[in-house]
Amino acid sequence: MKVKLFEYKEIAAFPSGSGIEYYDEKLFLVGDDAREVLVLNKRWKELERLPLFDAPGTRSSKKTKADLEASTIVTVNRIPRLLIMGSGSKEQYRNKAILFDLDSYLKEEFDLSVFYNRLKASGIPQLNIESAALVEDHILLSNRGNKKNPGNQLIITRNTFWKKQQQADIAIIPLELPLKDSKGVGISGMAYSIINDCLIFTASTELTENAVDDGPIGDSYLGIIENASRKIGRKNMKVNELLNLSGTHELFKGFKIESVCIQSEKERRMKLHLVADNDTGKSYLFKVRMKW
Repeated sequence: MKVKLFEYKEIAAFPSGSGIEYYDEKLFLVGDDAREVLVLNKRWKELERLPLFDAPGTRSSKKTKADLEASTIVTVNRIPRLLIMGSGSKEQYRNKAILFDLDSYLKEEFDLSVFYNRLKASGIPQLNIESAALVEDHILLSNRGNKKNPGNQLIITRNTFWKKQQQADIAIIPLELPLKDSKGVGISGMAYSIINDCLIFTASTELTENAVDDGPIGDSYLGIIENASRKIGRKNMKVNELLNLSGTHELFKGFKIESVCIQSEKERRMKLHLVADNDTGKSYLFKVRMKW
């Protein structure tokens, strides 16, 4: 895999970038403690902001934040929608899901407690949902590991699982990273390529022993899982390649890459947007070309 960085920008007026999606030549930027969604064009010019919560200020406190970490574009009743999900790492506040109609920007809110409780009962040691991707009619979620619980899991369910949380399909498979020492490396973002039938994912090192507290930031990675749709239903999903981004450009050092989206793609070539934070209350954008 080869990655070339060709643009970088600090977004000082938007906190804690945790998710990024691309649809209709627009970028939708989510922050884990932000009270709104930032909408940008593909050149990163601000277009508008979509309010999430009726509260003053631009940030929620760490104690009360919804911890919006996972996002993806879904289609419901033929209408494209932005799905945003809390991490579930605390039962209070963090079990929320928000669904934005991308035609009208009307929103719906859901409580995911029933679904998240089923995940906990299925054997996940500590819930921390960090990313989501739509693969055909399946939604894949990632549960991030930490130093104490180092394993990462992929959770496979169905589109619109939030409507029938008690009955929704659930399959949980381990995600094994091809590193000599993957302890503390947690998956942080995902995007699905239809043309290449692969999952592109981000991962980062954060030395923390739980799903709530922050820790020292290490390296960030970009990975590929090929033939993703054909691997649904198997006992594992092999990671084909994993690249340490710090080795591609010095600008990646010290940043925790949180998510990725695909702007354009050809066979084994993509233009990607990455979002990062470094626990300063700002967001950072990277634009890269990737080929493999």
